[in-house]
Order: sequence, then structure tokens, then C-alpha cells
Amino acid sequence: MRLLTGQYGSAARVIAFSCLYLLPQTAHADTTLHEDHNHHRLLHLLDQSDPHQALKLNQRNYEPHFAGLDRGIIGRAPQDANTLANNVPQPTDIDQDDIQFWIFPQSIFQGPFGQPFEPPLPLNLSATTPTCLEKDLISLAQNQTRNQTDPANTRNIYLTLSTCDQPLSTAADQTNGPPQLELYVSWTTTNQQPDKGRSDKDLEMEEGYGNLMLRGVTSDIWIGVRAPTASGFDGGYNYELAVSIDAPYATYFEGDTTSILDTQITSLDTDMNSSILGTGDITSDVSNFDTWMSMQPPPFRVYVNNQADSALLGLTKSICGLRKHAQVNESEKSMVRIGGQPSQHFYVGHLKQNTTYDAILTLEHPSGNSTIGGGGSVWRATQFTTKADNNCKIIYNLSFCSDVAYAVPSSPDSTADMIYLNRTYDEHVREAYQNFDKSLQQIPCDTTPSAQYSLARNCSDCANAYKAWLCAVSIPRCADNSSPKEKKHLVPRNDTTSRNKEIVVDKIKPGPYKEMLPCKDLCYHLMQNCPAALGFACPLEGRGLDDSYGHFKKGDQEWFCNWPGGPKLWNGAEPRVIGWGMMALVLAAAVYVS
Repeated sequence: MRLLTGQYGSAARVIAFSCLYLLPQTAHADTTLHEDHNHHRLLHLLDQSDPHQALKLNQRNYEPHFAGLDRGIIGRAPQDANTLANNVPQPTDIDQDDIQFWIFPQSIFQGPFGQPFEPPLPLNLSATTPTCLEKDLISLAQNQTRNQTDPANTRNIYLTLSTCDQPLSTAADQTNGPPQLELYVSWTTTNQQPDKGRSDKDLEMEEGYGNLMLRGVTSDIWIGVRAPTASGFDGGYNYELAVSIDAPYATYFEGDTTSILDTQITSLDTDMNSSILGTGDITSDVSNFDTWMSMQPPPFRVYVNNQADSALLGLTKSICGLRKHAQVNESEKSMVRIGGQPSQHFYVGHLKQNTTYDAILTLEHPSGNSTIGGGGSVWRATQFTTKADNNCKIIYNLSFCSDVAYAVPSSPDSTADMIYLNRTYDEHVREAYQNFDKSLQQIPCDTTPSAQYSLARNCSDCANAYKAWLCAVSIPRCADNSSPKEKKHLVPRNDTTSRNKEIVVDKIKPGPYKEMLPCKDLCYHLMQNCPAALGFACPLEGRGLDDSYGHFKKGDQEWFCNWPGGPKLWNGAEPRVIGWGMMALVLAAAVYVS
């Protein structure tokens, strides 16, 4: 009989098995008319020597032209207003304390709908149990055709404003960005230059992004974009304004903040100079697994920025702001199967020691401008901090322990690179697995259902459960030795207390580190899935379980135990603990595995 004890640790793969799905942030407006005060502004002429390739909205002779539309179809724009087309963003410079005007003519928003982006994402729009990330992607796909059957006089109008550039702080220790741009809307013909205090609807920007939906508007729409005075900041703004009769041109997803499990992207782990980030499960539809896995390049992108850097303050929800100002916009991307389901990993290197970063997931469509939703999508930022000590190093993409993606003990004085660490740990586990494989072959797996050891489990389930457990207990997850003592779930290790000494102590030779213990559900899952003839059993609460395993609860904001593949494999259900009488028999014949 084997008692599954000992200090074991493994990778925690964060997968959202339950989530709160929030639609993209959208402000709704009806067409209630506001009083028109008929206040007209004189615009300051822009410097015509400005090198930016943006529209000079104050030039009196500007006449926009769109293919297939003459001036009679577009309609006559008011002085100082420029015409917007459906799903065509306009990048524009604006000085502080200035306002610029736009018009979206009725003739355009009652015209033809836009074109969907290509290629379409492989999604099952009627999925019954979609993942958190999949729900967001389904909403984007549904946006492609949501308005296609609406009559011309009842269409929704979507206004999207993104800040791409903003004034720079004159203070070295600035902790807040400049004030946000302002947007004002009018559908009153006598108010064609809406501004603060005289508009039918206002848009409140947040972190460089704002989205406003108008319902049932049947007249031309006039828009004013105002740049406020930014005290303590130099320079002007650059923004991208887009209007659509189809769907928001750019989208922001907030997601849920109640648990580390309910995130669309998370930091799986860090070492001193790098981080491994991962999305949640992309899809629950088995028929689309292979299609997602074969997508090249992988569809998602991640931007990473030092929180101490002020350039991105106030821009974390804007794709064009991220493109211009994020410190890291390239990473090593790969599609992986964690627990069998598609996910995307990002390995980000060249980071600073003991530094906190924001990581922001985006989906940017290759078809881009003029397509429905061509401005892409941004998800809520997640934070991570690189390690302070140099005794841990990230490994991932192992051939056998494929769910492992975290930091392991490593020597700060050796030249061991990731390839060496991957091979050393992975080959050791593969060899250890062979003994179990021989034992499993003695179980009648290929027999009639009535003769099998379980009607609910089979030998493949047992093999997968044992492999997950073995990888966890054989490849310890490494944390800083300088981690606070209050973090009781981290166990100090050295040459005399490290387990798996044949590999960790004799070959890797790390300095002092702390280990995050594996989750107890790994042990429970093994008991549930394997035949009793193999003799697996878990220690009891208060009788060795807490010395060998950690515990994670749904709702925790950080990992308190290590879990390869994430808790989605067991849907958060804690198995029934073996009874005291049976456990007494198990203890009498227990074999401790270390």
C-alpha cells in the first residue's frame, strides 16, 4: 500500500472553471433632446509644421472623400467638422484645451453594413458550457452579424474613442496620468458643435478608452472631442475615433476580479528576469481543439509594462496606446494543451529583478481597418512581480510533463539554461513513470464494462491522474527564499531538506529556496481514478496531509498550492476523505514515497 505523502510541488496552471462574464464596457444613450445654447467656439489654428501624419481638423478647406460616395450623398458638413465613415478609424492630433468636431451623416449610418474580419475565429456560438475567455470571443463573433437585420431607422450607433498619445509629465515621480479626453455628442440639428454643458450625450473615458452606444437616432450625429488642460504635463494628445453601425470598433473586457481562477490571462510564475503568462481555456468545444492548436501565429498578444514607468498611465485599455507605449510588446508565443484543452502561453524575458509589471492581453485582427470590430479587443490588466532571488528559473514546454510551466530550483552559479533544466527534470519523471506503467498493465483495462474496476473511470483516467501527480511531486515549484515568513504555504528548503535529492541536490545544486507544496486534490484525484489494487491512499487531515500538500479554495487571490493543469480538471469538487477504519489499515502497510 502506498501512502502519497512527502513534500511535493508542481506547476499551477490557472484555468477558469467558473467565471463571471461581463459584456464589453458600453455606455447606452437614448435620443432625449437637450437644450441647445447655440454657443459657437472659435478653434485655434493648428501648427501646420506639425510632423504628425494626422488630420488637421481646423483647415477650412478640408473635404473628406470616400470611395463610392459623392458630396451629395454624404451631405454638407458644418464648418470645422470632418466626416466619419462606417468602421473607418481616424487618428488625429489635438492640443491641450482644444476641441475638434466630427459628423457621422444619416446617409452613411442608414447605408450598408460593414464586412466581418477575416479569418473568423473557430467558435461554436451555441456552446452550452463555454469558458470565460470563450464567452468573450463568442460575443465578438456575434457582433459581426448582430445588427444585420435591423431596419435602417432603428440601428444602434457605436462610438469608440481610444487615446494613443498623451501629454508627458514634467515631474519625475508622477504617479497619475494626465486627464482623459472628453467626447460630446449631439443629434440636434441646431447644435452641430457639441461641447461641455451643451450636448445630448457625453462619453466618459477610462484608461484611454471609451465606448458609447446610441439607440434609434434618425438624424446626423455631431461629435466634439475635447482635450482638457493637463497641468504638470507637456505636449498634446493623439486619439483614434471610430463610429460603426455594426458593433464597437474596439472592445474592452473587464472580466471578474473575485478569484485568480476567473481571469482571462494570468502569470503562471516568474523568476528573477522573466515571466510565463497563460490564457484561460480558449474553447470548450472538442471539435475546435485542433483548429485552435494549429493557428499560426497564435491569435493573442500580450503587452507588459513596468508599473513604475509612467508612460502607460491612463492608457491600459487602449490598443493604440499599448502599441506605442508598452515596454514589452513582443514575447515567445505558443499554443499548448493544458489538461487537454487549448491555451496560449507567453514567455516574456529581459525583465527587472523584484519588479512589479502589468500584463495586458489583446486580440488584434489582421484584417484591421474598415472591418467590424477591426480595432481589436483588450482584457483587464493582471499584475505580477519578478523574483528577488536567483535560485529559481522558469521551465515550460516539457515533452513528458507538458502541464509544467513554472519556476524550479536552479543554481545561481551554474551555466544551466532552460534546455538543460527541462531535460534533467523531464527525463527523471519519465523514467520514474515506467514502474507505474508496468503495474497498470496488470490491471484488466481492455475488458467488458462489467469486469472493469469502475464504471465511471478507466485505465486512461488513472494513467493521466498518476502522471499529473508524479510531475508535481518530482518537479518542485520554487519560490524566493526571502519570501515573508507569513506565507505559511511556502516551505524552506536546503541541501538536507530538499526532496528528489538525486536531481535537485546532486545535479541542479540550487541555493536555499522555498517550495510551494502541491495541492491535496492531486492526491484525492489519484485515489478517485485508479483501481484499489494499486494501493494508493492519501494521508488524513492533521495526520500528515498538511505536511505534504497545500490547499487552494475558489476565490483565493493567489495560489497557495501547486497544481499542474489547474483545478479545472476536477471542477473544484473535493473528494470524500477515506474513512478512519480503512485509513488505519492503509497506515499499517504504508509505503512512503519521497
